[in-house]
Amino acid sequence: MRLNKYIAHTRYCTRREASRLLARGEIKVNNKVVKEESYRVMEGDEVTHLNKPLQEQIVYRYLLINKPKHFSTDIGDKDSKYIMGLIKKEDPTGLIAVDHMGPKSVGLLLLTSDKALVEKLNQKNRKVRRVYLIELNKDIEKKDINKLLKDRKTIKIESASHVDGYQANYIGLEMTIGSENILKGVINRMGFEIQRIDRSYYAGLTKKDLKRGWIRPLQEMEERMMKHFI
Repeated sequence: MRLNKYIAHTRYCTRREASRLLARGEIKVNNKVVKEESYRVMEGDEVTHLNKPLQEQIVYRYLLINKPKHFSTDIGDKDSKYIMGLIKKEDPTGLIAVDHMGPKSVGLLLLTSDKALVEKLNQKNRKVRRVYLIELNKDIEKKDINKLLKDRKTIKIESASHVDGYQANYIGLEMTIGSENILKGVINRMGFEIQRIDRSYYAGLTKKDLKRGWIRPLQEMEERMMKHFI
């Protein structure tokens, strides 16, 4: 990496300011003054400004997707397209999905290069608020919804109910512990099948103004909010 770019990546100063420091002879590499912006910093090199070490900061990427149907976060899912194919223009290198979403799942999905965050979000019994609109294969009665709320072994559903304006085979559901796969298993054991599951909220994030299939970087304020909620 070019020396002026390396200094900027440490977040010590901007690239333009780094060029000024180089011109003044204030930057050393391996204890030798270097003034050339084009100097290539190699792995193991020590870069300092007035004897203060400068280390490149890791910049994580966060992408929000309003996931369409027929895409999966599992590359081995033969019945769907791999989600990374949807973001080819955004360069998917190093990105992973924070959780699993199959071909019948749509809505809010976060992709990131921050593996520590993914591990934290997926810790057992970690409370992560998620909100879904679920379409079932048949109408569900209030007694069945109440039965769903009582299942506490592998999942924690905070609320579930019919949704105004939707038919009786739709329910709105808020969950804090458990995965979508576990939720599907619980619903299947009750004699229902999920036709579609649409996530509108995840760990402080929403898909507001993000149309189906659209992608955008997470804003700094959203990143802070998300990390606050977990």
